[in-house]
Amino acid sequence: MEEPIFFLCLILQKLGIPSGEHFYLHADHFGILARIFAPHMVYGYLAFILLVLLALLGTKRLEFIPRGLQNLWEMVIETLYNFSRDNLPDPKHTGRDILPWVFPLIVMFALFIFVSNYMGLIPGFACPTANINVTLGLTMITIVYYHFIGLRIHGLGYIKHFLGPIKWLAPLMFFIEVFSHLGRVISLSVRLFANMYAKELLVGILLLLAGPFLAPLPILLLGVLVAFIQMLIFVTLSLAYFAGAAEEAH
Repeated sequence: MEEPIFFLCLILQKLGIPSGEHFYLHADHFGILARIFAPHMVYGYLAFILLVLLALLGTKRLEFIPRGLQNLWEMVIETLYNFSRDNLPDPKHTGRDILPWVFPLIVMFALFIFVSNYMGLIPGFACPTANINVTLGLTMITIVYYHFIGLRIHGLGYIKHFLGPIKWLAPLMFFIEVFSHLGRVISLSVRLFANMYAKELLVGILLLLAGPFLAPLPILLLGVLVAFIQMLIFVTLSLAYFAGAAEEAH
């Protein structure tokens, strides 16, 4: 299959920067710039820049009665806030309200994954989340942070989450729980990557075999739905892990 055409990478190549799939796959020859300006990195930068610009525009002139972009941002933030609050444990049960700790991260996850997923539906644009390095990086943030929350709330008592309710089975349960938590790294990162990469691959195959017009349309329409669902799944599972770390061990 031919190398996909990414507009930003072509522009960078004209500027003398090794950017594109070919340079990334041969990064040992082309140097560190080939990794820094790989397609998934370049369009990841673009996603962050777009979000920052939209945030600045939406908060440039704050009004008591919001309108325009400010109204859109308030709707998005309020929706994410309510969704996060509904999926986190009641502070009465944990003794600590973790929503202020978790909410900014959930907003970052939701917005970045949302923009990245839909970016891949635009011809000439790469989907950053169709690369395992991006999804693995997001996953590691979740994994490290929910263990931090567990230690912050429970101290060394957090180890009880890995021992199970039966004392004489604790050594066995410890290793089972450790492998279970390691499995979360694979499941959370690969689920998002595999779904987005499969969409990119199917579109590429249909373009190659059946032409550039109507053949890829069903996959692109399905991709609109999959892009949103995969963002929602990643955010929901992250909230579930945060909630599990904050709750008392059974």
